[in-house]
Amino acid sequence: MSAHPFAVVREFSPRTRAVLAVNAVNSFGGGLVLPFLWIYLGEVRGLAAWIPAATLAVQATTAVFGGLAWGAVLDRLAPRSVVTLVMCVAGAGTGLYAFATSAPTALTAAVVYGLGISGVGTVLRFLYAGAATARERGLAFSADYAVFNAMTGLGVLAGGLVAASGPGSDAARFAALYLADGCTFLAAGAAFFLLLPRLDRATGPSGTPVEAGTARRPVGYREVLGQRTIAVLLATLTLCSLVSYGQLRSGLPGYLTAGGAVGPEGLSGTFAVNIVVAVLTQVLLGERIQRIRRSTVLATTGALWTAAWALVLVAGQQHGIAATVTAMAGVLLLSVGEALVFPVITGLLNDLAEERTRGRVNAMLSVAVSTGSVAGPLLAGATLPLADGLPLVVSLVAVSAAVALVGTVFRGVLPSAADLPDPADTDTDTDTEDGTSEPVDTGAAAPVDTQAPTAPVVADTASVPPGGKASAPVTAAP
Repeated sequence: MSAHPFAVVREFSPRTRAVLAVNAVNSFGGGLVLPFLWIYLGEVRGLAAWIPAATLAVQATTAVFGGLAWGAVLDRLAPRSVVTLVMCVAGAGTGLYAFATSAPTALTAAVVYGLGISGVGTVLRFLYAGAATARERGLAFSADYAVFNAMTGLGVLAGGLVAASGPGSDAARFAALYLADGCTFLAAGAAFFLLLPRLDRATGPSGTPVEAGTARRPVGYREVLGQRTIAVLLATLTLCSLVSYGQLRSGLPGYLTAGGAVGPEGLSGTFAVNIVVAVLTQVLLGERIQRIRRSTVLATTGALWTAAWALVLVAGQQHGIAATVTAMAGVLLLSVGEALVFPVITGLLNDLAEERTRGRVNAMLSVAVSTGSVAGPLLAGATLPLADGLPLVVSLVAVSAAVALVGTVFRGVLPSAADLPDPADTDTDTDTEDGTSEPVDTGAAAPVDTQAPTAPVVADTASVPPGGKASAPVTAAP
């Protein structure tokens, strides 16, 4: 066990550390513009009210379809080429917002940025999944979640300061923020293009073994979703995203403020709790979680969220300090569960995935998180007017309980190698630049894990925060 929470970073391969460092800069850039798109287009640029709404809708829709396309590309081409192209497209898209003075420009930026950002989380998770051991893989997803939240939070603070009191006009300050965000994408693309070949050669194993004769066999999303365990996990991930990401900025504030239970100050406090607790949970518990069954983590998260939304339900019936304290307690539990479950499910899905379908699995992961994040506000908008939002919160309690039930059932479905990976499990292949795998001479015979399946099978197989930026309502999960 490491002496302190940050010591685990020293255990990472140079490749994993490089991906974390590059994404830290990338996440800071995303934070610079995260809360501002609606304000920027509607108030700063003075565009009609329908334009920000249409822009966000187009961006979200493009991201869903773009993510599926990037996943297919990633299963066919070398990750170095794909990650560089993804970063350049995303950088061009967010940079275009700096010049969005009309509806056509704003909508064009939405299409380009949605296409690019949809691939960022997919390719970053693909790179983390190429870690040499199961332990490093799991810790990398956890560390990325913490880095993403911390650096995005710092970016939001810096962006707020520049937008409020920086030099120049409002339009110039906001344009500078979007250009800065674009530069972080382009810098990330250049860094990956230059670093990945050298790091892969120095690190050795960077991928999971590909079964002989299957590396080039055509495969599609239907085959991925035909694997029942992966399909159920993706559906569960969508529910997790809906219950947490999708409601934190829509249903929760809408319910708490509808009857005056919590004011603006209390609401700000709940969001601060979310960011701080999410980061601290990963820093303090990220390594320990690797020694707990993943099905147990999923079930525990569902139980935490059930209690959290029950507390929010009670808070909405109170007023003043009592309501604020109760709401913060609920958000604290939501944040702990969020920080635990998304990296764990990401690791589980990547362990269940075959190497030839890993790109598509990570693309579906991004789509699942985005779908939950978009569906959350839609559900809140439809149900908040009913009985002061009580049906919404009661339904969230029920969905959270369902997540806990799924985790309990998975305890008997997942093979032990996927539910609790051996920390010493080391891959023995390395990816070449053309995307194929070749053996690494380790000088000794590697132990054979008789429990690990060679490929996922229906219902009895072995596979976020969130890598990638979040911008507007499109979530590139952690």
